[in-house]
Amino acid sequence: MSNFIAAMDHSGGSTGGVLERYGQEYTEENKMDLVHQMRLRMVSNPDFNSDNISHAILYKDTVDRGMVPILEEKGIRSILKIDSGCEEDGTLKDFDVAGMIEYAKLNKCVGTKMRSIIKTADVMEDVLYQQFAIAQDISDASLIPIVEPEIPIDHEEKAELEAMLRKNMTKYLQKHNGTVILKLTLPEMPDLYRDFTLYSSVFKIVGLSGGYTTEEACRRLTQNIDMTASFSRGLSEGLLVTQTDEEFNAKLSQNIADIVEASSSKQV
Repeated sequence: MSNFIAAMDHSGGSTGGVLERYGQEYTEENKMDLVHQMRLRMVSNPDFNSDNISHAILYKDTVDRGMVPILEEKGIRSILKIDSGCEEDGTLKDFDVAGMIEYAKLNKCVGTKMRSIIKTADVMEDVLYQQFAIAQDISDASLIPIVEPEIPIDHEEKAELEAMLRKNMTKYLQKHNGTVILKLTLPEMPDLYRDFTLYSSVFKIVGLSGGYTTEEACRRLTQNIDMTASFSRGLSEGLLVTQTDEEFNAKLSQNIADIVEASSSKQV
């Protein structure tokens, strides 16, 4: 399938940067209102549909504001961001796992997402253990967890950490009872993670844009067979609050078309 996962789960901490790129002035009091308006504007685009987008990842605030039924009408399923951010070392902060799972189920989300950051080789095992322990609870609740151990795109040892991630994740995929979506930084070595699709525990693999431009993220995505996208910045790049609806929709439609094309057209 060439349709992709739209990442629209910016929390309070990252919303400011989203609005700044959008050219939107904001205050701490109104920023969540404004980013929700931006998301509604994106979702109203005619090309924001199930032919192009299979799922959307949402922050709890967005779910509270009624986004899930809006997406359902377009045939797009919702995935809930359940984590509360990362500790300084990149591992997940403590959060109410059971409560967030229950909230996801009550609000008709089909899956969950939690993001950790692999900042050093030393923290990798802690990140993976934590991600997959929580993922098992999520799978046991009949939801699909997105496991996201992100490696920063500007890390000076990015390629080395990616090779280590590939090796270390294998044992967790072998043990996991259920299925997961792996959301991984687009790797330096094409097809580095392709073998993961052979595991029955892997539902799909998606690449994150991680700050790459849409063009660069799509270029890297074409190098990875059996990987589709879960882009955030790569999806919203070039969108501005000052654009007319026609201009806004034209830019967003182009981004969507580029991501779909990159998800389906692979360099072999």
